[in-house]
Amino acid sequence: MSELSIDTIIKKRKTEGILAAPNSPWTCQSKLGDFRPTIEALLDLAVMAPYHKPCAEHHQQTLASSVPWRFYVLDAMNCRWLLDYIKKENIPSGKIANMLAAADALFLVTWLPDQTESLVAKDELSEVLPFEGTLRNMEHIAAASCAIQNVLIGATARNIPNYWSTGGQLRKFQLRQYLQIPLTEILLGAVFLFPTDSKNRTEQVKPGKMRQKGKEKATWSKWVQLKSPSAVSSK
Repeated sequence: MSELSIDTIIKKRKTEGILAAPNSPWTCQSKLGDFRPTIEALLDLAVMAPYHKPCAEHHQQTLASSVPWRFYVLDAMNCRWLLDYIKKENIPSGKIANMLAAADALFLVTWLPDQTESLVAKDELSEVLPFEGTLRNMEHIAAASCAIQNVLIGATARNIPNYWSTGGQLRKFQLRQYLQIPLTEILLGAVFLFPTDSKNRTEQVKPGKMRQKGKEKATWSKWVQLKSPSAVSSK
């Protein structure tokens, strides 16, 4: 892939939440076996994200990797089952329900804070918030964010509409329990992948609110001009 095409893909990437009626979810167009190679290819991109420090050992019990993130993958059928559970339990979920009704897949991505076991166990009904403001935790968040961005770029390259949600109600204890995602991990994003023909099926698209805001380079970047070291006093 040429540098120009990578630039084009990054610029083309945008937030698109495809909304379907929760009471009329889209029929799953393909079985997991048909879409799984695409999902696996995106996971292969995610794991290429840089990370600086291994996650704490207590995070390596079920999923043994040292990377400071975890991906929990739902195919279209499991997205619909999650939607059915939300409706059955009358859980307020806003646009999450609409996106679950349309999604081909969902990646629930967590990052792994360095808290000790005693701190993790402090509150069994919520994530470890607030987490410790350490340099290692900052590096873990940055690494997990890179993993998500790799997935978004890979999906865009495949013309798959995608949406990075903060997760909303998917952060809460009841749904985390149903999803079997430990509360010792902090949800960084719910990444929805939608059918490539989504816009032919619906006009309900939730765009990213910040895509056009603050983009002028001069408002967020600055060329640094230093003095020659010989001209700087050591006093």
